[in-house]
Amino acid sequence: METTPSLRKLLDQNLAGDDSAREGLIQRALEKCRQHAHRMLNWQNDLRKIDATDDVVQKALIRMHQALAKVKPTTSAEFFGLAARQTRWVLGDLAREVGSSKAVTFTGDDLQPTDPAGKPESLLAWADFHKQVEELPEEPRETFDLLFYQGLTQPEAAEVLGVSLRTVKSRWQRARLLLRDRLQGEWPDV
Repeated sequence: METTPSLRKLLDQNLAGDDSAREGLIQRALEKCRQHAHRMLNWQNDLRKIDATDDVVQKALIRMHQALAKVKPTTSAEFFGLAARQTRWVLGDLAREVGSSKAVTFTGDDLQPTDPAGKPESLLAWADFHKQVEELPEEPRETFDLLFYQGLTQPEAAEVLGVSLRTVKSRWQRARLLLRDRLQGEWPDV
């Protein structure tokens, strides 16, 4: 992914009020949102997965349009942060909505779900995951957003953030350790 030159041009055009640049920025963000939604919904084995993924992308598209109408990011770091935040919010909303709407019963004192048709507990775990990412300290969250939500490589993230590769690696490790502790080592099903 070429991050700086083409993104810089889109950001400048967007600042100048070019609506086609806004569309270009949105397209950059939506593909990663689609991939994350598909991963979150991987437990569904029918066409609902495709529909649900498209619903997520549609919601993300609306959010990105609204956000870019209000906020004009001037740097690639600001844009990627905005895109990651919108993606995280849409995915968290979806996980809570779908996870809580599934009929799940619990048996005994062990509170184990007995619904064999779906995995709402996985979606609720994803909702908690996105919430915990949101609550990370700024620098580790910013790095996590670029690598996880936006799919940048570590060298690309270093360029976007204007820091060394070593700093990105350190922040990435810190973010993952904080998330592991906050999630008590229980990562959502992938």
